[in-house]
Order: sequence, then C-alpha cells, then structure tokens
Amino acid sequence: MDGEGLKGPWPRRETKSRRISSENNPLFKTLTKLNRARGIRKYGLALFSRPKQVREIIEDFPECCEAVVYSATHDFPGDVDPERVPGYRLDPGLFRRLDHFNTGRPLLLVRVPRFPLWTEREVASGCTLCIPFQDPANVGAVIRSAAAFGAAGVVLLEEAAHPFLPTSTRSAGSALFRIPLFRGPSIHDLDPEKSVLFPLCREGKDIGSYRFPLSFCLVPGLEGEGLPRRLRMIPGLSIPMAPGVESLNAALATGIALYLWRRQKG
Repeated sequence: MDGEGLKGPWPRRETKSRRISSENNPLFKTLTKLNRARGIRKYGLALFSRPKQVREIIEDFPECCEAVVYSATHDFPGDVDPERVPGYRLDPGLFRRLDHFNTGRPLLLVRVPRFPLWTEREVASGCTLCIPFQDPANVGAVIRSAAAFGAAGVVLLEEAAHPFLPTSTRSAGSALFRIPLFRGPSIHDLDPEKSVLFPLCREGKDIGSYRFPLSFCLVPGLEGEGLPRRLRMIPGLSIPMAPGVESLNAALATGIALYLWRRQKG
C-alpha cells in the first residue's frame, strides 16, 4: 500500500470511528497497557503521539497503521483518509489518560513489527549498532541517529528497553520503521571472535582518526555501568573530551560515533 493521496484534506466522516466512553471498555483497557513493554509485546501494538510523527507514519508506512485515537472534543484529523485508517473516538477524560505527553492531539495506534533474531555471524556491510540502553529515551534517540546516518541495522540487546515504549517513540518517531531492528543476545554474551566488535570506551583509540572496516558492530556500554569485562579486554574507540569531564550521555556519544563513521564513509 503506497502513501499516494494520504495528505487530504478528506471529508469529515464519523462512520469509521468507534466511540469509547467507558474505562471498562476492553479496547480502552488494551490501550492503557501500551505504556509498558509487557503490554506492547502481548498485543503487538504501540502508540505515537507527536503530530509530525503521526503524519509521517501515516504517509510513509500506512500498512503499519491500525487506528487514529482522538478525543471527542476534536474532529477526525482532516489529513487522514478515513477509508484507510479508522478512528477510535474517546471521551476527553479517557483520552487524557493515553496522551502521556499532554499533546492534546490525536494519537496513532500502530502494529509493532517483529524483530528477527540476529546472530553475530550475520553482520551486514557497514555499521551495525548494538544497544543495551535501559532508558527508553536513549533507545529512541540512538535509533533515530542510526537511521539518519545510514547504519545497516540496530540490534536490541537483552538489556535494552523496548523501542516502542512511549518515551522511545517520542525520541525515535518514524525512524523506528526506517531501519532494520533485530533481537540480540545479552551484552555479556557478545563474542569478539565471531564478529568485529568496536566498544565505545574512554580508554580506546581516538575515533576521530580511526579508519573503520567495511563491516563492524558498534557497541556502547550500559548507562552508568559501562561495558562488561569481556568487551573491555578488546580494543575500543573513544571520543576525546576536555579534562575534568567524566563522560558523555550514552545516546549523545553513540550519535557522535555514528556521525564520524558516516563522514568517513562519505
């Protein structure tokens, strides 16, 4: 299904909208569980909230869209084709319980894609980013950076927060559909003998002057905890900093590393 014709404006139609007025409604109960990884995994659904993100996903990935969720105080969005994306029209109080960032704008319910299992012997050409971040905001931010700089894919290590949690989707937006996402092992189980791993660490080589190979995995450490001993034993890459600065934010450091790789790649 392509995105042609999704920009509207479309005639206001309520025939495609389902009214939800009770907190005991089974569908509403499902929607309230999508702010946790368990609910996202169980139902295979997630919510996006920023208007720009909602518009981009509807236009570029209509096959992933399940419904527009909006308040009864608003009309069905005029830039959405009601024949392609149905609506759930919620009483205002119910809608506010789903609008976690208080946007006051329609939300988009999407079908979460399956993440294929990644193995270390299947490293694609280019940079594959392996992330262990437990803060969903960091997960979303680095997925956005990986997509922007043309990484081959993102491996979600066992430690990583679910990328479709609300804080992550707010950071990543439509980038979650623009780059391959894989399920990976624990960061403790990554084996440098099976693939080319480059950990990000303070003691590594200056990443600004390093010549990257054609195919490799970039591995930042956990927030606060850093890298496991096994990965600290192999040569890593570092971002030079001014004296007295302990470290960079995990997502920021990863974004800088991806940019430097992309600049070298051209």
